[in-house]
Amino acid sequence: MYKKFGAFCYICVIMQRCVLRLLVFLLVLGSCARTPESTNVVYKAPELCKAVPSDAMGLGLFSRLDHGLDRLTDSASVFRKLDYGRLSHARAAIALCNVGTVTPLVIIEAGKADGDTLSAAASLISQADSMGLFPLHTSLSEHNVLMLSTSPTVITVVKRHLDAESSILDAPYFNGAVQHLGNQDALIWRNSGASKLFPGTVSGIPRKQFISFLKGAAEWTVLSGDKIFTVQPQNEKYFSYFLSTLEEGQSKLAQTCPENAELIIDFPIADRKSWRRSYEALLDARVELEAYQDRLKALKKSTGKSPLDWEKENDIQEAVYLACKGYCLNMLRSGKASKKEKVEGVIANAYTGFANALYGAPFEAADSCCIRQGNWIISGPRAVLDTLRLTKLKGWPSKACVAVQTSAHKLTWTKDNTITWQDSNL
Repeated sequence: MYKKFGAFCYICVIMQRCVLRLLVFLLVLGSCARTPESTNVVYKAPELCKAVPSDAMGLGLFSRLDHGLDRLTDSASVFRKLDYGRLSHARAAIALCNVGTVTPLVIIEAGKADGDTLSAAASLISQADSMGLFPLHTSLSEHNVLMLSTSPTVITVVKRHLDAESSILDAPYFNGAVQHLGNQDALIWRNSGASKLFPGTVSGIPRKQFISFLKGAAEWTVLSGDKIFTVQPQNEKYFSYFLSTLEEGQSKLAQTCPENAELIIDFPIADRKSWRRSYEALLDARVELEAYQDRLKALKKSTGKSPLDWEKENDIQEAVYLACKGYCLNMLRSGKASKKEKVEGVIANAYTGFANALYGAPFEAADSCCIRQGNWIISGPRAVLDTLRLTKLKGWPSKACVAVQTSAHKLTWTKDNTITWQDSNL
């Protein structure tokens, strides 16, 4: 649906807030790039991936087991009660397996495959048994591994995959995730598992909306060190691919922003025609173009003005959505400034729903009133616009493809497909 548009901007917030409930990876997010188109380079996957079932929702790869254990949530604290001894410094993976509920599987590298490592793991296996955990000691190509889970079903699934020599390495497009792995701890997340991985909401956005978006944003998402990557075929139906086609536009929101915004999503538009073509190509690839066009036709019939003609006449160069406590606003920056020197009063919005139809959700459809501030057309509820106070944004980017700010963080996607992530107060 066209209403999914803009949801990419929640992705990093969702990762921070929602994955926290299952497996917290306290990563500082930095740059982002789409999967390189070349497939000639061969990348070696970490051996521990061979013990991860092919249908796992995601996994964390850690240079030391204690790094991963520190990031488990309280619901999985039983793993932290074990005395791992020297194995706490061993390489490890923590997989998220779906067996009705999302259940962690801890995989620990336990020595060379040609050595006797069972004695070293015996104490840990005994502790696991006493705490109601289910262990499995086996070998991979070069190393033995010890696996622990709170579910016997998970261990059964692992055994079945190992016997069949099947693993997450066989999952579609997982090889694209592998090429982004280096020597740093990493999280690999399967986008199609979003409904299981992310049970909450973000900034009041309906869960159904952002889950639907996440499933179509990419095939896999990889967080490695201070970088985040999206992995998908070069296909127009993926939102990450759509964003990679955009050029940086100029943002002027820094000088005129409503106070107390809890979420800001800013789309500076470098070239309106190119932007609109890319957006409609995305909708067409998702078989949603007809619904989008029907919405535009309905608005033209009810208002007497085509939203596309209105966009062109006003030379819209920036589209901003703001969620504040108790209300939401749309801000569209026109290339044509208001002729009046002072702020114009609040008036009924003759083009309510245009922002939502043109730029998708979460742009507010219920924007019954509007006010003009210089080049900005601000729409939303009259009660809010009557008392609207504007402020300046500290550290807001002057150019971007997309810029997002929450109460804690600021994210900027630039033309070379990199995301910078920083504290909102910087």
